[in-house]
Order: sequence, then structure tokens, then C-alpha cells
Amino acid sequence: MNGLFIAPYRQNDGWGFAATDYLKAINTQMQNLSARPIYYVNNHVSTVSDTVLNCENKSFKEYDIVFQKCLPHSMTIDKSIKKNVGITMLETNNLSKSMSVLNMNGMDEICVPSTQEAKTLKHSGVTTNIKVISQPIDTELFKKNSNRKIVFNTLIDSTFKFYTIAEFVERKNLFDLVAAFRLAFSNLDNVSLVIKTNANSNQLSSQFDKLKQNMGTHKYQKKEIIISERLSDVDMIGLHNACDCFVLPSYGESFCRPAAEALVLGKTPIVTDNTGMTDFINNDNGFLIRSRKCPVITEQKTLSDVFDIYNAYEHWYRPDIYHLIENMQKIYTMYKKDKQSYIRKQELGINSIDQFSYENIGKKICD
Repeated sequence: MNGLFIAPYRQNDGWGFAATDYLKAINTQMQNLSARPIYYVNNHVSTVSDTVLNCENKSFKEYDIVFQKCLPHSMTIDKSIKKNVGITMLETNNLSKSMSVLNMNGMDEICVPSTQEAKTLKHSGVTTNIKVISQPIDTELFKKNSNRKIVFNTLIDSTFKFYTIAEFVERKNLFDLVAAFRLAFSNLDNVSLVIKTNANSNQLSSQFDKLKQNMGTHKYQKKEIIISERLSDVDMIGLHNACDCFVLPSYGESFCRPAAEALVLGKTPIVTDNTGMTDFINNDNGFLIRSRKCPVITEQKTLSDVFDIYNAYEHWYRPDIYHLIENMQKIYTMYKKDKQSYIRKQELGINSIDQFSYENIGKKICD
């Protein structure tokens, strides 16, 4: 069987990394696989893996199956191909007002990473066969670097470190995280908050200081540790391992690679309910934050106006900040006073790593 993979795998962003992992997953099951890149942004990688290059160097006169890892609006069907598969992800709910539904209904199959997204597509009028298949990650890299750890200063290293890895956009809800951390703990608690993001650290720190000033809670307040420089894949694993509890109170989320990475490294993630993350994170291996439905009203539209999504016809879920506070306090208390329960949660996450492997995901996509 000959396959063609079309995706933005040469982009230097989350979409690019995800597309590369999907390519590698499919390639474990399909050796006759060609790959061709598309681009949504003008930001691409200069080098790619041997697997990607090998697939790019392959070409066949006829294809039995075409995989398109792209936005729903970009999906196109070729009737000469036996099977057209769209692989996509959603950050919002209800696409019933979007023209992209017509594109998806023209495909033979749609793959999404979570049941939340599958439910959204069905409720939006997508009648194509929908498969829920998690996004793959390089599990072998995590196994090889399970002991890798970056180092903070001695004072920070001695604390229980809450942390997040997220872009500085409204959807990721970093201001609620900072406010919750401030309200959850006093200056006497041995805790820290680490934020890995893409924003300028000085500008972000200034905005957080203004937030805390407006809160009017304490004159002396611990500073967040903000990491804005780019880290290698191995150092990102080291960041996970240097911290203790991953937190992401996002309004809308699909798979979320950092949350999955945190889970398999035993970092008991605290994430928003009613998002794609709940397909692999639950109250047994982490904590879910209660959330309520609200319309998507934002100045920071992720996509171009060319795409008729990310508008108030859609909705996402605003996490309950008080339940976030409660969960942060709960894991810290568990860490101090109930190590057995704390370790049990960690082990459940660590033992779930193989569900994300290239081979397991590749089998499900190609089935």
C-alpha cells in the first residue's frame, strides 16, 4: 500500500512538532510513505530527521491513502484516492457555523485526539466517520532521559515547584494560574511557581506584578520563575523533571503535548475539565478543574480571519479558580503528609507512557 502524508511538519511550532510525530507514527506501519509539507506560518525548521527526509524522497505514481494533518479548512478530497483521511485538532467547541464542516464531510475519515473533539464535530454536523486517536510523542526519548534534570538555584530547588509550559495567549489563562498560586499559599509555604513561555520575561513579570498589586493581598510576594529562552527537547524533559506538579488552567485545549509529557514523567497534572486533556488525565493520575461553558470572545485570535473559526458562535470552558486553588493545595498537602497516595498518582502517570508511542498510535491510524 502506498501512502501520502501532507502536513506542516517543517514548521517550527506545535503544529510542526505534532505533524512530525504523526508522520513517524504512520511510518512504523507503512513503509511506502511519501511526505509533502504545507505551511501556515513563515517559521520553519532548517533541519529535519532522517525519517522525514526518507519520506520526502519517496514518490509513487499512485496512492492508496492520503493523510492530511491540517486545519479543517485545508482538507481537500481526491476521488482518485481510495481513502482520504483528515487528521486535525480543535481548541474550541461548536463549528456548526463554519464552512469547514463541508470540507470534513467530504473526507472518508477524520481523526481527532480526544472524545471532546469528536463530540464537537458530531454536534457541529460532521457525518464522516470520526476516529478518536491520541497524538503520538517520542516515548523512547523520554525513557532514555528519565533522569535528566535542569538545576535552579538552591533556594528554588528546595521547594515544591508548580509549573506550566504554555504560550502567553489568553486561552492558556496564565493570569488565573498566578492569581490562584498567590491565593492558595502564604509566603511561609515552601512552594514555587515556574512558567515556561514564549513571552519576554521582563514584560511578563511586570504584568504579573501589576496583577498581584491589583489583588492587594500581600506586600511581599514570591516572584515567579519565568523561562522564556528556547530549550532543547532533552532540556524540556529536564524542566519537567526539575519540577513537581504541572498546571494548565486553559480555556480550550486539544491534546496538549506538555500535559502528556508531564503525565508520563509523574508530574500529576492539574488541568481543565471538558478539554481534550481529559482523555489521558483524570482524578486518579492527576486533578481536573471544574469548568463552565462560555463563548469564545478574544482579542488574540489564533488564526487568520481567512478561517471562520475562533468566534463567539463557538464556546470553550472557563476553569473555576477556586477549584484550581483547592487542587493545588490538595497536591501540596498530599506531597507533605500522604506520600503513598502521592506516589500512587505518579506511578499511574508514568505507567501510561506506551499509549502515546509511535507504534501504538500508528497502528490505530492505519487500522
